[in-house]
Amino acid sequence: MIKLSNILLEALILYKIEVLIKTSAEENQVFVYNEIRGIKDVVVVTVEQNDFLKTKSNDKHQYALLKMKYLALKEPKAAINGIKTDALMTNKIPGLLQFIPRFNTIEKVGEY
Repeated sequence: MIKLSNILLEALILYKIEVLIKTSAEENQVFVYNEIRGIKDVVVVTVEQNDFLKTKSNDKHQYALLKMKYLALKEPKAAINGIKTDALMTNKIPGLLQFIPRFNTIEKVGEY
C-alpha cells in the first residue's frame, strides 16, 4: 500500500532533452507528435524546424528533431529509456520507426 508520506517525499524532477525520430512518410507527422505527447511523464513536445533533416527525408521516411520535457522520479536516462520503450513497444505508435534520445542534451529544468 502506498502511504501519503511516501508520495510527498518523492520529488518530481523536470528534464528536457532533444530526441531524433524517424517516421514513416505514409503516416501523418502531427499524429505521431500528438501520440508522443500522450505518453506518460511527457510534459511538452516541441518540433524543431531543421533543413538538414528535411534533406535526409525521402518518399519512405521522414526525420524530425523534438525538444521534449519530461518528468522523472529516477535517473533521467532511465526515464527517457522508459518513454522510448513505451513509444516503440508498449503502446506502439503507428508510423514511429525510431526514437533516438540525444543523451548529451539532458538538462534539469526544475524540481517539484
